[in-house]
This record gives sequence, structure tokens and C-alpha cells, in this order.
Amino acid sequence: AEFKMYIDFMRYLEKYGYVSIRSPKKTSARDFAGALEQLGVRKGMQMIVHTSLASLGKFEGGAERYCRELQKAVGEEGTLMMPAFNNYDLSDTDGVFDWRRTASKVGIVPECFRKMPGVIRSLDPTHSVSVWGKDKIRFIEHHHQLPAMHRDSPIGLLEQAGGYCLMVGCYTAVSFRHVVETTNGVKCCGQRAEEYPAILPDGSRAKLRAWAWMDGSCPAVKHEQIYGWLKRHGKLREAVLGTCRLRLFRLSDFRTAYERLLRGPGGCKECAIRPRKNSFSVKSDWDPEKNRLKRSSAFTGDIDFRKFLDKQ
Repeated sequence: AEFKMYIDFMRYLEKYGYVSIRSPKKTSARDFAGALEQLGVRKGMQMIVHTSLASLGKFEGGAERYCRELQKAVGEEGTLMMPAFNNYDLSDTDGVFDWRRTASKVGIVPECFRKMPGVIRSLDPTHSVSVWGKDKIRFIEHHHQLPAMHRDSPIGLLEQAGGYCLMVGCYTAVSFRHVVETTNGVKCCGQRAEEYPAILPDGSRAKLRAWAWMDGSCPAVKHEQIYGWLKRHGKLREAVLGTCRLRLFRLSDFRTAYERLLRGPGGCKECAIRPRKNSFSVKSDWDPEKNRLKRSSAFTGDIDFRKFLDKQ
């Protein structure tokens, strides 16, 4: 209702000549495919994609066509990954994380992608990811047995595979940065330190562990410096489609750039931010020294995700 009020107000101002409202631009699937080719996206590439679809205006065929163009670009021998984060919001499934039904809260594209044939979702109650293509099961099958952004989490495994990150019309939403933080032992986020009720892929109920978010804002994240380093060292590919800027970089290169900030002045050593506490807070069941789980009330069993393909 509030958003509609703003729209009506802008139309009122336009009526009397105070503003000019431009119609949304349009982007064809062909032009998008051309931009991907210009960036160097190719068959067999493995990458995570972050998207602001609005930055492309009215996209021909909508979110589904957009996802299919990405699939065509990397092919079945490649891997396409997107965040399916609900960011602790379980309101659409009555306060329970339902692997099949809890929606992604990070945009129309990830939610569309999550539901597409051949896509599989990992089992994390707040920061799951969706994967299509080569090795998709391997990427997601152990996520619920690890810290959300562990080196062997889906996004961590993507880095190990030499994977890339594609940013379409967005600038700061690099989820991989949290893998860099976790593998550098940051103290601001609690590893497996919150517990949520869940419905597993087979319909059974259990409890799952999640990341405890930081109680404050990270002072080390300086995107201008990170992208500046990537650009100066020839590690950033860019293309422009209308007014939308696309960026492509290798995850390992982003790590190099970001670790300079984490380990430098104003980085983690000087930071006093610690994990938040709430009604879902529990003692962590992760042993960082031994890099393994401790016994807890959370479900940590193995799941054959192949049985549940196309059932979410």
C-alpha cells in the first residue's frame, strides 16, 4: 500500500510537469546472450550468479527466459549456482524451513531458478543455494553438515573448482565474501549457532543448524577497493547492456583482493563485532580445530538428493 502511494504521488507530479517518468527499457534475450559472450562466459564454465533483473528493464521472456539463457551459456557440462537465501524469514511456511516450499527472499530470479527442472537446492535453513548442471549433487549434498559458508560449502566448493561470479546490475551482493570471512576465522558470525525447525526433502521433521549473523556492520567490506584491485590487476571483466553493468571475476581472485582488507588495518584483528543472540541461539556444534561436527540436537544425516530432483 505504501509503495502504491509513492507511485500515485509520482504520477501526480508528472501530470503537472514536475517530473518526467520514463517507460522501462527493454532487454532482449539475444542482447543478453551477446553480453555474456562478450564477458567470456562459455560452455563448461562454473559460476554463481547474482542478479538485479530490474536493472535490465523489461526482460524478454521474464525471469525464466533469463535463467535459460544462463543455462545455454554454460551448457550442461558447466555449473550454474544461485543463492536461495531466505535470510531467516520463514513467514511463508509458518516459521518452519520447508526444503520444498520456503521461498528465496533475494529476488525473482533466484526463486524462479530454484523451481526449474534439473535444479537442486541445498539443505540450509537460512542460506541454501540452488545448483544446475555438472556435479550439482556434489556441490549441495553436505551443506547441512557444515557451517553455512565453510570451505566445503556449495560456494566454497565452487571456488575450489576454479569457479566464477557473475554480477548483473548489482554491486555489493557477493555471497562468496562470507566464505572468505569464514575461512579466515572471523569472530563476527556464529558457525552453526542458531537452530530452526525444518521439513526435510522426504517430508520428515527435524532441526537444522544455521549461521548466527553478526550483531553490527562489517567495517572491512570496501567494495570500491575490492573491485579497484581486481580491475588494476586485470582480473575483472565488464560489459554494459543498456544502463546495466555486468561484472565477471574468478572467486579466487576476489579472495585475494578481500583478504588484503580483512588482514589489514581496520580489518578483523581490530573488530569487536560478535554474533547476535536471539531465541534461536544455541551452543555451536562445530569444532573449528578438528574441522568436524560435535553431537547436537540437529539433523546431520546423509541424504540421497538424487531422489528429490524436481520435487521442490
